[in-house]
Amino acid sequence: MTRYITDYLVQEHQELAHLLNELQEELRVLPLARDVGETLDRLQKLAREITKTLHAHLEEEEQILYPALEDHVQGVTGTLERMRHQHDTGEAAEKAFLQCVDRLAKNTRNREDVMKSGRSYILWLRGHLLDENGRLFPMVERGLAPEIQKDVRRAMEELSQETTAHFAQASGRVAEA
Repeated sequence: MTRYITDYLVQEHQELAHLLNELQEELRVLPLARDVGETLDRLQKLAREITKTLHAHLEEEEQILYPALEDHVQGVTGTLERMRHQHDTGEAAEKAFLQCVDRLAKNTRNREDVMKSGRSYILWLRGHLLDENGRLFPMVERGLAPEIQKDVRRAMEELSQETTAHFAQASGRVAEA
């Protein structure tokens, strides 16, 4: 079984799982935090890191992996549409969480809202990763020839480097402002 692409994506999944564990811990201690400002800083930093990592991952899938699957595997359209719909649902959960974190910066009384939206976001993302592991990865491994997988992985790695550079530049501009 060829795993060029899935081995690469599993690394990204592991990074996201680690970040989600950290976020889950921050949400767990949020109600007890005496220094809300310090906790807020950690939440914002984690949220930015998760967003950066997740969006790079989704961009690789949308721009490179899904088109390769559509070109080389019959009958994947429905599955890929469900995955794209999942991405949209995740963006809504992410937006709600980030808005709650922003509101926490203005009013320390909404800790419960942050915890609730954060848990929803974590649940969505963990579910999405499980769905990819169980549905998308087997499709990739069975449907794409090894040469195609190598090419797709290389393209995904290049896009990841570009995306990381773009996020770094954007973060630098935000820090300067």
